[in-house]
Amino acid sequence: MPLTAYLGGVVFLIWLLGPNQEQTGFTYRPIDYQDTLRFSTYRFIVTAGGTGPIRDLNVRAYRGSVLLTNIWIETNGIVVDAEVADLDNNRFPELYVYATSYGSGSFGSVYGWQFLASNKGDIFPVNWESIAVDGYMGHDSIWVQKPFICRKFPLYRPGDSNAEPTGGSQTFRYRLQKMDEDYVLIPLTR
Repeated sequence: MPLTAYLGGVVFLIWLLGPNQEQTGFTYRPIDYQDTLRFSTYRFIVTAGGTGPIRDLNVRAYRGSVLLTNIWIETNGIVVDAEVADLDNNRFPELYVYATSYGSGSFGSVYGWQFLASNKGDIFPVNWESIAVDGYMGHDSIWVQKPFICRKFPLYRPGDSNAEPTGGSQTFRYRLQKMDEDYVLIPLTR
């Protein structure tokens, strides 16, 4: 291949991608969530998008101007929010990203990472999906209320429609704990 043809192809690709596509990483999928969060000298750029029940999530974590990591994962549903916290009081940030599944249940998920001085650890919720509560049918709300991740959902009685629960609500709190090289969110007993 002649050098001019090769260079022409490279110039075309640069033009095709453009500066904004490289910045977000979503060149061919619609973006439905984007936010920048800060914690001390840390900055997190959270971008999510796609179509269908499985979506793409990109997290770029910076300390100052240094890119620490560029995370790409798939989420179960649409990303609806993200928060930065320090639930274990170690002065290093955790990033929590919340997603809601497709369908009438809108089941909530949490994705998390702890950013330490020299590495990052994944945060895994324990027993998140196997919740054993009578009347649970999704519609989770998830948020940080230091020192916990909180999860609240309505309770349904037999015969309730999906839009009108009559059984009140239930709230669970999860505490962050270190486990090997990673972290877990442990549900507290009532």
